[in-house]
Amino acid sequence: MSFISFYTDESGFPAYRADDNRYVPLGVWFVMELRNSPYQCLDLLALVDDAAAGRSSDGEWEGEAFHCTVTTSGVTVQNTILDDQQGTYSLAEVRQAAEDYWRQLPEPSRIPADLADWERSWNRPHPYRGRLF
Repeated sequence: MSFISFYTDESGFPAYRADDNRYVPLGVWFVMELRNSPYQCLDLLALVDDAAAGRSSDGEWEGEAFHCTVTTSGVTVQNTILDDQQGTYSLAEVRQAAEDYWRQLPEPSRIPADLADWERSWNRPHPYRGRLF
């Protein structure tokens, strides 16, 4: 079992389980900001992959309740509503969590359209094309 796992609860909403409270901000960020959206998950996967591959030295995620900074040295997650909900994670941790989150998305039929939209919007192939989808 990984340090954090994701699933869809009985109401159809994303949920998580974390082995350690240190990963609570990461889990809350994913379920609140990514929700069941393949497009949002595509954004996160690309942001982390770009940093890990050195294509981008930094990136930002500004959501409804979270601000995150992605650098080549890691990811800082800050809940903008609850000050005590913050964490810093390695790129490898966030990459593993994002890939696991991707695998639990409940509507895989949306993925081809969201992938095409993402690639059109960013004018490049998604870095995970051929690896995860």
